[in-house]
Amino acid sequence: MKTNLRTTPLIVLALALAAGASAAQAALTHRFSFTEPAKDGVTRDLVGTVEGKLMGSGATIADGKLVLKNDGVTDRDQFSYLAFSASLLPKGGTSTSLVVWFSAKDLGGFARVINFGNSEAGEGKEFIYFSPHTGDGSTRVAITATDASGKTFLDSEASDDGKPHMVAIVIDGAEKKLHVFVDGKEPNPAIELGDNTLDKVKSVESWLGKSSFANDAAFSGQIDELRVYDTALAAGDVVAAFKAGPDTLPTGPAVPAAEAAKPAATVGKPAAAPAASAAPAPAPASAQPVK
Repeated sequence: MKTNLRTTPLIVLALALAAGASAAQAALTHRFSFTEPAKDGVTRDLVGTVEGKLMGSGATIADGKLVLKNDGVTDRDQFSYLAFSASLLPKGGTSTSLVVWFSAKDLGGFARVINFGNSEAGEGKEFIYFSPHTGDGSTRVAITATDASGKTFLDSEASDDGKPHMVAIVIDGAEKKLHVFVDGKEPNPAIELGDNTLDKVKSVESWLGKSSFANDAAFSGQIDELRVYDTALAAGDVVAAFKAGPDTLPTGPAVPAAEAAKPAATVGKPAAAPAASAAPAPAPASAQPVK
């Protein structure tokens, strides 16, 4: 059979682009799009086998979104949230990427979108979490191998403004760094993980909308989609996911990483230079509680 030399380069290019497009998708281990009604209060994992259980009377799935209504609810036993049947984090892995689309407005302090961790005596430990609004009005992503006092974290501008947002948490085990992207941009430089590596997180309490800390508020708002990868996404992959939006996996080659390096529309406060242990300096007695 003769080979058409004119078309061969095009075929090779097409295969290369397809390989690039599928690289991030191949690392996708869990995906909750909430596009199907819950069956017996359970929502389906479109990629893996973990189930999400609707907890509380204010947890529903409507219009392709997880809707959590906790306005005015202060009793933790009455919180509405989504509880996963097992950990979503890669077993024995050192890298992961958690990508979530959500919207919320005027949340209470430290209300969680993502809460993967453990607790003891009402205090969270060995966790990864994402809160759109901390006690001082910032968005925070944190990870710890121990408790809150030794955490590694990045803060940016609060995101409970009623607008849709995408946050990507990238734990890079090879670089031993935490990256946080907001709406496709990385507003602050990555920070060293120190001892707070992914393998030390114990996601006994794997929740959307509820914190492992007993005194934290519950989340009220909408979550469009959650994706979990077993690798550290590159900046270009995060940009491509943001441009494609929820419910749609990006296709084509990754967007150049330079786009993620452009200044964000709203830039949060810069991350402080990390110490060797990546733990923040002790807060004064008058400061907010450690979380």
